Amino acid sequence: MSDRRFMIRSLISLSILGLFFAVGSSAQIAAESEFVPGEVIVKFRKDVTRSARSAVLEDLDATTKVEFRLTGTSCQTLKSLDVLEAIARFKDHPSIEYIEPNYIWHADLTPNDPDLSLLWGLENTGQTGGTPGADISAVDAWDLGTGTDLALVAVIDTGVDYNHMDLAGNIWTNPGEIPGNGVDDDGNGYVDDIHGYDFVNNDGNPMDDNSHGTHCSGTIGGVGDNGIGVVGVSWNVRIMGVKFLNASGGGSTTNAILSVEYATMMGVDIMSSSWGGTSYSAALRDAILAAEAEGILFIAAAGNSGVNNDMYPHYPSSYDCENIIAVASVDHNDNMAGSSCYGTVSVDLGAPGVDIYSTVPGNSYGHKSGTSMAAPHVSGAAALIKSSFPALNGPDIRDLIFDSVDSTPAMASTVATGGRLNI
Repeated sequence: MSDRRFMIRSLISLSILGLFFAVGSSAQIAAESEFVPGEVIVKFRKDVTRSARSAVLEDLDATTKVEFRLTGTSCQTLKSLDVLEAIARFKDHPSIEYIEPNYIWHADLTPNDPDLSLLWGLENTGQTGGTPGADISAVDAWDLGTGTDLALVAVIDTGVDYNHMDLAGNIWTNPGEIPGNGVDDDGNGYVDDIHGYDFVNNDGNPMDDNSHGTHCSGTIGGVGDNGIGVVGVSWNVRIMGVKFLNASGGGSTTNAILSVEYATMMGVDIMSSSWGGTSYSAALRDAILAAEAEGILFIAAAGNSGVNNDMYPHYPSSYDCENIIAVASVDHNDNMAGSSCYGTVSVDLGAPGVDIYSTVPGNSYGHKSGTSMAAPHVSGAAALIKSSFPALNGPDIRDLIFDSVDSTPAMASTVATGGRLNI
């Protein structure tokens, strides 16, 4: 089933990409997309020599801002042309595979309901007025295992409050780095990346200045059985903070790619990504494919515009990558959330995402709603599986998750598996 879904998703994505390059104009890009002014992302064809690349960049009147390590792409700063003009002039250049804006991405979040305070998504007894059993059966799963530090999850988001009393015990620490000495001890190109990295401020301190990433982290791996606060789907796990979204919840394609490459280089098992937009970035897709080649799962929120992603794609969840699990949001009655995106090809399953209670910065807790909250339930489930069965690779874990969903009427005609997560 998953192979067929991948093939259909690939055809849809190729058709959209073909349409973009065939009829896409600079005016169309401007109308539909946000991007960083004065920056483009360029990928040269494989057979283009270094001297030929330099000549093209000279014609483009650009200087290299970032060279991405895994995909052969780069972010270029334009000196004289604006973004749309540069793309219009160079999109058909024989040496260039693609040139695109440095798109801005946003956290997938909808307004909160502050009145509910229980973790119905893990065990629903009707305590919030919902339907008993409309949950991911976490309590039953915990009878078999509660997680270990064998699983490493990168939360690619607004950062993580790694000092939070309900998260600190599960925060990843880089074993090759000496804190605070201003030296790149492990030689990975990043200084003092003790608990991850901040690509917004270009330093080794991925502290959350928004709350979104910390909330996602608590659902994935709030410390269990510690007598305080909440518990995550996986009681024990290693959470790496990778910050590319700023305090307002926005971030560039360049920093998203750097985040994915960093997490790939550091050997994570799972990337949890509760953000997105409608702009197709081939460069970001290439970075996710590089993670796929390393067996890394990429859990992605499906988006909160309430549309069919098969017709109106949301990225990165709609990319034709086999390692992506795209997650819709359901409420405590197993109904699809009104704001959640869906799609029988491009969205894989549902998970709890309405009125979710979790950690927020400053040793606090709060409710948030959206597919941003649904995706971490799946990330936590994947971590729990990896902890219990460390020999399983990303595709194995993905298939287990897909094959064990609870089929529900709401999901039958809205997501590919026809069901909601059941860990």
